[in-house]
This record gives sequence, C-alpha cells and structure tokens, in this order.
Amino acid sequence: MRKDAPPPSGEDRALRSIVLYKTVKSAVAIGIALCLLAALPFGLPDWIAHLVARLRHHFVPAWSLRLAEWLVNNFSRHRIELTIAALLFDGTLTGIEAWSLRRGFWWGPWLVVVASGALLPFEVVEWIRHPHLTRAALFLLNLAIVAFLAHHAWRAHAIRSRRLFSQSG
Repeated sequence: MRKDAPPPSGEDRALRSIVLYKTVKSAVAIGIALCLLAALPFGLPDWIAHLVARLRHHFVPAWSLRLAEWLVNNFSRHRIELTIAALLFDGTLTGIEAWSLRRGFWWGPWLVVVASGALLPFEVVEWIRHPHLTRAALFLLNLAIVAFLAHHAWRAHAIRSRRLFSQSG
C-alpha cells in the first residue's frame, strides 16, 4: 500500500479477507489432491487396507473398529480417485474465484456468489443429516461471504450502470 493512499475501508478489508480465505482454501485442496495423487501409484489403497487390518486385529477399543470400518467404506481406489478429482476441481475453481476478486474483475464477485451460493442448500441438507458445530460454522461463513459479495457486486453494478448512463447522455 502506498503511503499517500487512504487506509482501506471495512469493505476493502472484508474483500481482502475473502481473497485470502479463497487462496488458502484453494492451495490446501490442490495440495491434498496432489499428495493423494502422488501416493496412489505407491499403493495408497493397499496401505490403507493394511492399516485397517492392523486396527482390527491389534486394537480392541470401539473407536478403532469404527475407524477401521470408516476407512474400508471410504478409501477404495475409486473413492480416492473421485476425491482427487473433486479436490482438484474445487481447488481450481476456488483459485479462480480468489484471482478474479484480487484482480478486481466485475464478474469476480458474481462468480463467487454463484459458485458458493449454489452449494448452500446442499450444506443445509448435510447439516440436517449430520448436525455438527463445524458444519454450521462453515455454512454461516459461506452464507456471509455470499451475502457480502452479492451486495458488493450489486453496488458495483449500479455504479457502472450510472457511469454508462451518464456518459451516454
């Protein structure tokens, strides 16, 4: 920031926070996907199956049996490949959202509103099925981001429209 520039407004700080959140989320999703992808040829599903067998035979507590069952149900090769694809897609889209907001493209806030807003009903359904404080907090965070950016995008659109109208008249 230049020394002669005015301090950022609350809206600017909020937008910067959203860009940071989206950038970090993108990097984490892509990073996890790349780690899974790198481990796949080295027998990740077999390693998980071996871990499950050890958990079942060497640990008696109920939590270890539940963990083993969860691993068996969720970490087949096919599920790992689907997870990698979903993480890469989500990370890429989130990265594009962060980039478009950072660059100040007029369509950036609308992209985030559509991409994030479209998933909110699914988040509600998942929260109803499996209520958890973390899910509720993430839903509220995403809802706040969607509401803020919809308001921001609408205001920016109104300003652009006024400028175009005044230039044409």
